Amino acid sequence: MIKRGKWVLSILALSLAVAGCSSKEANTSVEDEETVPVQVEQAVEGLIRDQGGIAGKFEPNTTAHLSPKVNGKLSKVHVKVGQVVSQGDTLFTLDQVDLQNAVKQAEASYQVALANVRQAENSSEQGLDQAQSNVTQLEQSLKQSQNGIEQAQQAYDDAQANATRMKQLYEAGAISTVEWENAQSSLKNAKLALDNAVTALENTKASYENAKNSVGFAQAKSAVDVARASAAQALSGLENAREQLANATVKAPISGIVSAVNGAAGEMVGPQGPVVTIVDINPIIVKAHLSESEVTTANVGDPVTIEIPALSKTLEASVTTISPVMDEQLKAFPMEISVPNGDHQWKADMIVDILFNTADKQRKSIVAPRKAVFDEQGTRWVYKVTEENIVEKIEVATGHETSSEIEIISGVQSGDTIVVKGQTLLSDGAKVEIQNQE
Repeated sequence: MIKRGKWVLSILALSLAVAGCSSKEANTSVEDEETVPVQVEQAVEGLIRDQGGIAGKFEPNTTAHLSPKVNGKLSKVHVKVGQVVSQGDTLFTLDQVDLQNAVKQAEASYQVALANVRQAENSSEQGLDQAQSNVTQLEQSLKQSQNGIEQAQQAYDDAQANATRMKQLYEAGAISTVEWENAQSSLKNAKLALDNAVTALENTKASYENAKNSVGFAQAKSAVDVARASAAQALSGLENAREQLANATVKAPISGIVSAVNGAAGEMVGPQGPVVTIVDINPIIVKAHLSESEVTTANVGDPVTIEIPALSKTLEASVTTISPVMDEQLKAFPMEISVPNGDHQWKADMIVDILFNTADKQRKSIVAPRKAVFDEQGTRWVYKVTEENIVEKIEVATGHETSSEIEIISGVQSGDTIVVKGQTLLSDGAKVEIQNQE
């Protein structure tokens, strides 16, 4: 009975072992038929650059910081950030009450100055008329004085001749002492009259010269000139007041986009700080710097590719300017590239990479995604997918590479489908299921 039991157990164990082997073989067959999900891309013929890009950024071609020319209180800001404005549009205004009062005061001062000019001109004309009249009168007095001298001289000559004759008669005893004394007295009086006439003529001449000088002063119109200078000064003050009033309204000097607004109604502002900033970004300027080695091979007009990482976009352009003078702080040469930007797609301060497209900086080759190539024991490989979705492990020789692309020198042809994701689950000859990239 015990032997029979042992035999049954042996048969049962053998059956289980056979069943286990059959199950394992079946599972292996199932596993051989399973596919591995992968993502793929095609190798293409393209351009691989021999040097890395140059970092730069977009900047406005023109920036205008607008502040008032006078201190004052903001009355109204007419724009907001992001608003497109045209040259001449009103940006902001200051409170104008005090400025308007200043204009009125300046206008009144100017009118007073004009009245003073008219008064000075009238006074000058009257003074000139009076001076000319005095000259005419003194001319007549001068003639009369000259006639008086002639008469006094004749009277003196006559008195002197009479005194000489009377002396002879007196010495001869022909006349009395009284008659002789009267002749001498007449001579003295004639001499005194002549002296007085000469003095009168000299006084008249002096008065005549003074009168002529007065005419000259009147003709010079010095008072009128002073009044006119005061009027000119008042007019300048009026124009300045009007200009200050006009400056209370600040308008856009360029067309562009409002990039900043610093201030609100009621705040005090002045020339020391901008209230509104406007930028013109069409065209927008790419600014970068070239090293000493780069500037020797770069030229104005060189074609470049500009990559914008933030937008995953590229555009073609050409070098606009290269400064011949090194920036002393950066120890590099400034370079600019003008890029059309009519739709304002490119924004200021976006970081870009600049890649030169000249023939000596690029060549055509087979280009594959960098993530398709993997290393094993110092050798580089890719998985190429056949039409039957079977992968072949292909050894490749590579050349220049970037963070996203790699040059395939041999092993892969243009148009080959290669695995870019899922390689760690593959082996040579594995069947794959191609999935769309996320």
